[in-house]
Amino acid sequence: MKGSRKAGVMASLGAGLVSALAGLGHPALAAELVIEQVTVVSPQLAAPQPKQNVLIRDGRIVSVSSKPVTAGSGAVRIDGRGKFLTPGLMDSHVHVGEVPGLPFGSATDPTMSALREAYTRQQPRSYLYYGVTQVLNLLSAPDQAAAFEAQPVHPDLFSCGAAVVLDGYPSVFIDKAARYSAWPHYVYEPANAVKHPLPAGADAAQHTPEAIIGKLAASGARCIKIFIEDGFGGASDWPLMSKETLQRVRAETRKRGLLLIAHANAIDMQRIAVETQVDVIAHGLWNWNEYSTDQGVPPAIAAHLREVHAKKIGYQPTLRVIAGLADLLREDTLKDPAYAKVVPPALLEWYATPPAQWFKEEMRQGMGGMPDMKAMHSYMVVGSYGMRAAKYLNDLGQPLLLGSDTPSAPTFGAQPGYDTYREMRMMAQSGIPLPAIFRAATLNNARQFGLDKDYGSVETGKIANLLLLSANPLETVRAWTSIDRIILRGSVIKRESLAAPRE
Repeated sequence: MKGSRKAGVMASLGAGLVSALAGLGHPALAAELVIEQVTVVSPQLAAPQPKQNVLIRDGRIVSVSSKPVTAGSGAVRIDGRGKFLTPGLMDSHVHVGEVPGLPFGSATDPTMSALREAYTRQQPRSYLYYGVTQVLNLLSAPDQAAAFEAQPVHPDLFSCGAAVVLDGYPSVFIDKAARYSAWPHYVYEPANAVKHPLPAGADAAQHTPEAIIGKLAASGARCIKIFIEDGFGGASDWPLMSKETLQRVRAETRKRGLLLIAHANAIDMQRIAVETQVDVIAHGLWNWNEYSTDQGVPPAIAAHLREVHAKKIGYQPTLRVIAGLADLLREDTLKDPAYAKVVPPALLEWYATPPAQWFKEEMRQGMGGMPDMKAMHSYMVVGSYGMRAAKYLNDLGQPLLLGSDTPSAPTFGAQPGYDTYREMRMMAQSGIPLPAIFRAATLNNARQFGLDKDYGSVETGKIANLLLLSANPLETVRAWTSIDRIILRGSVIKRESLAAPRE
């Protein structure tokens, strides 16, 4: 299995993402908020700090101190005794607007419109329900990002632009009649011209790396995502950018001060990403190809991971990608009580119907019709490679990045917010210590994406995106299910008010 999805899977029909203006549509905030006698747990601290008083004014942290806080008569006060205050989480790999499990082409299907609308309303709330107060949108259409931000409450949203090679992944899944309008920001690769000529009427000068990245930068994108993927399974016939073109992409992103993020999950593809000197690899290494082994990390894989670390390339393990596929084959997935908290009732009911099993059937065909339990085990074996790679990198001292890639495929096994939490849980199961997971979800992400002036820690001057927990996340990963309140730019939201309505 070369890619994260079986044959027939395609990404969203969007291109050219716009960066988002954070903070629109949030509930009215109190002029002042005081959290008293709380234990502050923050990644820049050597240890949790008990009995702290935190003053928030106009959506930012004004002070964090053991001394009593003087605030105006209209200030909202929260008794923090027995609670833990942390930064809000950041998921740096999401796809807003993509509804897990809906068939391809359903965006224009009127029978699916009610399900889409319900999901659009709930998706940002589901991220917040699991404490995700910032998201980085790596691939979706501009109208989907706008719909996300139009909701009354939503995490702060940041977006990247996607530059694909002509006829390459993920545009390869779209019929050519619609491909170039769905993916207008494609890079023409002269080295592929025989098999992949420039479409009729297109101007090559408008599809150079410099021109495409310029357009994406003008749209407000804060980073550029490229795709180093030559095929799923045993296939390897999808076009790639040449080394020269990748060097031009790298040079142009640096010129414009944009991060370069690469989709790559196989050892041969990640080697290209490392040679290109990308800033972030947006997937874990779960395809070891000829180096696959039942235990440990083989020398060739270890050498590659050491190079990732040495070159200070950001790394998202995205462990839930493979696990989300395996979950589709589990009989009890939809019985998980957490689904009722993050999935609208009508959509959850639809997941149990025969039409909703379409992708499961594609997976079964791709696995040669083997029994579901055996196929699920095969996915879990592949997933174990990614877990071992993430643990190896962490042991090197690599600052990992929390990214769930939700939804990575049209599987209802991947759900917003819940998968962010399950990503952290899988990191813990991999043997990664809880403090490292905490940093991956907070300060590491903020620093990697240039947001640490405003996010990532509980410190004076930062945006007050915070979580009040009943348990210490440095002691148990399950603490992230004990969120009592979410503080979003100074506004206090009780967690259960964000759960999917059961009407």
